[in-house]
Amino acid sequence: MRTTSIIALASAVLPALVHAQQWRTLESARQLTSTAETRVSLTFAGGKFELAPLPGNLLYQMQLHYDEQAADAVHRFDPAGHRLTLGMSQANMGLRALRAANKGDGGSMTVGLNPSVPMDIEIELGGAQSEIELGGMHVRTLAMHVGLAGGTVNFSSPNQMAMDKLTMEVGLGGVELQNLGNANAAQINISGGMDGISLDFGDRVMRDVRINADVAFGGLKIQIPSSAGVTIQAETKLASFKPHGFTKVGNTWVTPNWKEATTHVTIVANTALGGLQVEHSDP
Repeated sequence: MRTTSIIALASAVLPALVHAQQWRTLESARQLTSTAETRVSLTFAGGKFELAPLPGNLLYQMQLHYDEQAADAVHRFDPAGHRLTLGMSQANMGLRALRAANKGDGGSMTVGLNPSVPMDIEIELGGAQSEIELGGMHVRTLAMHVGLAGGTVNFSSPNQMAMDKLTMEVGLGGVELQNLGNANAAQINISGGMDGISLDFGDRVMRDVRINADVAFGGLKIQIPSSAGVTIQAETKLASFKPHGFTKVGNTWVTPNWKEATTHVTIVANTALGGLQVEHSDP
């Protein structure tokens, strides 16, 4: 399992040095001049992080409230390489910043991205509580690396292009993915999650998807609508696993509608302590 690497990711947000804080607010935006596919990197240390679609004539808009003693602000766009980099120069945060974030006195980062532009999005968060809305956007890949805090990722409406891969690495925080069936993803990779990870596909699954999960301690809950066929290959340690409504064939659990279903979810899971819970029912 990848428990060691996930714990390392979480501990990286707690450097030994504690510094005096010096807060600054930065606002940045850029006009939309092209709808070419763009690589987007978002990095934030601690506080509250929000991301949502931004319709209109801007490629992006950002407001960043941050401790400039902890890291530098970044707002850079490479038009030749179609690369957008926003946020802070690192996701690490000091102990004082973490305490402030827990009291609601920490930093904040609010980002809007134009939904008409195809994007590969990578998000790195230290101790940030996040609210991410990606419904109606054009997301080809999504990669999230979360340290101490957690949050939600919602696809309230369908992703407007096929997503190749969604990757989520979670440290000590819990993360909930909502309406995941709208992500239009072919592959979902999940690891970590001390406080648990929830994957709720909502009322439909747009295409066949494979979930690779390696989760320790917090457990993994997956909710899939009854219209989709589901098969599970699970290795659970220190926790029993017997999903309701599934039939065991060899080492695999299968729903009765696997053959006739038009979309399928394949789950390959390795979990410990918190275990694995799969619900196959209407929302």
